[in-house]
Amino acid sequence: MYIKTISGVDYHLYENEEEFRKHHKKTKLKDNWRKAKEGEWAKSDDGQVFSILRRAVMFSRQYNGDVDYVRTLLGTAYAHDKSKLEGEPPKDIYTFTRYKTSKYITAREKLLAKMVAMGRDSTEAYLAVYKTTNRRYALNRAKILLRQKRIRTLINKEIELLLDDIGITKVYLLEAAKTIVDKTGSRDSDKLRAIETLMKIAGLLSTEKNTDTIAMFQEFTGFSKEQLKGLETGMIEAPKDGNSKS
Repeated sequence: MYIKTISGVDYHLYENEEEFRKHHKKTKLKDNWRKAKEGEWAKSDDGQVFSILRRAVMFSRQYNGDVDYVRTLLGTAYAHDKSKLEGEPPKDIYTFTRYKTSKYITAREKLLAKMVAMGRDSTEAYLAVYKTTNRRYALNRAKILLRQKRIRTLINKEIELLLDDIGITKVYLLEAAKTIVDKTGSRDSDKLRAIETLMKIAGLLSTEKNTDTIAMFQEFTGFSKEQLKGLETGMIEAPKDGNSKS
């Protein structure tokens, strides 16, 4: 629970609805803060609970007209679908919050990507890198970052560097896949699935269609076009022959 004193009055911000209900068992709670009236309790975009300290209307150049806005312990924001209220309480709640996605990679984002690439849980990595103690906030912010293409690309590069350090390159994986496909021993399908996992980790396979990857894979393994269709769904089946056992 976070408490801020304004003009001699204490206002509360609860981490989640469960904590809120310990103190307000029957109080109505708005799921959408954009619809809440002044004095009502509402949920933030990351599940925190606050009261609407003020609700008013002002002209907005951004929306070219009059727009409702609300003031809360998480800051001030337009009551618009594109606005967000989440995270840790700002020092100045009277300033409008702005959420922009930067095209640049920060030093903290690089460190987060490296930690995730090394197998660290994304929430734990965010807590360590950004020095916050709010686990719910870290969980949601980590999810937002991991959905961004630039962060996913950075993580893939970090994973590729880690694999390269132990000698697992894309060429190595393709040649290993070819060796298993050509082998006449038993349970090739299980071994091929292990190689598929490594290839996915290296970013070589994805659920998105990639004609260059398919062509390269066909050159190394000799798969037919029909067998390669499995790549589009991220699934590969070992060739069927008399010596294979599933």
